[in-house]
Amino acid sequence: MGMRWGVRAPFIAFDDCESSYDVVVVGAGPAGIMAAVEASRGGARVLLVEAGALPRYKSCGGMLNLYTRRALEPYGGIPEEMVLDPRWISFRYHHLDYGVKKATDVRFLNVDREMFDEWLLSLLPANVQVLPMTRLVDVAQSPTFVEMMLKDSHPSSGRRSRIVRARYLIAADGPRATVRERLGIRPFDRYITVQEYVKIEPGALEPYFDALCCRRFSRDYGIGYLMPKGDVAIVGSVFYPGSTSCERKHEEVLEILRERYPLGPSVKREKWFAAHLRRPADLVAGKGRILLAGEGGGFLSCTSGEGISFALNSGIMAGSSVAEVLEGGCRVGGEALARYERKLRPMKRNLEFRMGMFPLLNSTLGKTVACAVPTPVVSKVTERL
Repeated sequence: MGMRWGVRAPFIAFDDCESSYDVVVVGAGPAGIMAAVEASRGGARVLLVEAGALPRYKSCGGMLNLYTRRALEPYGGIPEEMVLDPRWISFRYHHLDYGVKKATDVRFLNVDREMFDEWLLSLLPANVQVLPMTRLVDVAQSPTFVEMMLKDSHPSSGRRSRIVRARYLIAADGPRATVRERLGIRPFDRYITVQEYVKIEPGALEPYFDALCCRRFSRDYGIGYLMPKGDVAIVGSVFYPGSTSCERKHEEVLEILRERYPLGPSVKREKWFAAHLRRPADLVAGKGRILLAGEGGGFLSCTSGEGISFALNSGIMAGSSVAEVLEGGCRVGGEALARYERKLRPMKRNLEFRMGMFPLLNSTLGKTVACAVPTPVVSKVTERL
């Protein structure tokens, strides 16, 4: 796929990677790109490393909430070209057993996620070098620098590796969270997700992001969702860590949903995974000269699974914290992390509240109560979660 937006940052080959940078950012998703954009302010030399090819593809619903849209306003806002039909989608709770549908006032801008990630790359300035198909395999730090081993991911590369040093490392490597584990922080349990793209007729589905509950779904089924995206609908299934035969169980869900929704033939299926966050200790800003952003730091919603807004905002906060320290000439290793921790406090309080609510919301009792309480109450609760 060709790039729809011009990218100012130079893409480099593995052999052209330098041995030293001011900042290295690992992961070219929303958190990593925004961290690189902010860290490069003031002219810092930044290397952005991505394990896969670019532009990347992420299994995701591509729904942008209010906090995502606000975060991107200073960068020019969201281009119209990536917006799909229907433009706006509202969150709706749908319990199939009781036939209950409760629409909320929570709205999302409906976008093509692939185009969204591609556009984010265009925000990178020229002093950020972009190194795709390169994986970080090990990391160590001293009081004055971070040392990383990078490995070429190209199939024909012969597994070449090299050492790179930086004054700071911002790790935005998603649910794999390699850097998090290298720091000795408890690894995540991970949900297993399956997304199905199915054909739909124009206007066949109402403009809702349906969160689906049904006792006919398997016991290890966490939540389901369904939303229209142009001429297809996305049907998603989220399974608890340790679940087996997820694709077969997902197909059973599809059969149940075809009884209730006008869904056509399947077009594509994809599998992914997501961090299963359960306690405040899962939220970690980093250690020393290493900062964790996005899902790698635990910054996503355990109640809704929404991660783009938390990724963008944590990436902006991590990158700006490093930039402030570099511009101020501070040589104290922990100062950037201390600044980042202060900026993260409201986000952490928000996520800790969600963790406290999750056991009730995810229980059979909680799902049944949601059917009985007035719709405005469900809407208000959803706004907080």
